Amino acid sequence: MVARWITVILVSSALSVRAQESDPSNTAGLVRISAAVSPGFQLNAPSTNIYLNGRLEYFPESRISFLGEVYWYRGNQQRTALMARNDQVVVGPFYHWVHGRLDLSLGMEAGISFARPERSEIPPPAGIDPLRVIPNVALCSGLTYTIWDHFHFFLDARLAHAEYTGAENGTIPLDEVTVGGGLGWHFRP
Repeated sequence: MVARWITVILVSSALSVRAQESDPSNTAGLVRISAAVSPGFQLNAPSTNIYLNGRLEYFPESRISFLGEVYWYRGNQQRTALMARNDQVVVGPFYHWVHGRLDLSLGMEAGISFARPERSEIPPPAGIDPLRVIPNVALCSGLTYTIWDHFHFFLDARLAHAEYTGAENGTIPLDEVTVGGGLGWHFRP
């Protein structure tokens, strides 16, 4: 299901380049703000993480934006969670293909994760892995549709890569696909 959405967004982004005959609408100076509940599907474990996601995006030019995001880890849908904490703060540039009210984007984000694995079977204090600040990187795509002067719907997907090293059980890969969507607000300062 997630792979389908990523494929649809990437194919739509590629096709929109050829469909655009005229200049995009002027988005320079635009600021977008949104929040969502975003599931993260781990690639190396049968686990679905739940995040509260906040986004702030600024357009210095019509087709270029910088997006900052915060992912607050709220738990896991499985009984045995891999991580006790996996909060993330990321930022990165995006390129946009705008056609009327539709905006397709592709970008990269880099940032840090505040991660700690779930407790192991070894008694404390040896059984508790420390909270670590680790680097992460993500490839992202998004679709935004403006519905009114100050509101838009958005759908996005990101493929993130990070590793928690030095755990009791060795290195824990934190690669996941995170999706989000909802209603956002935008304005020109």
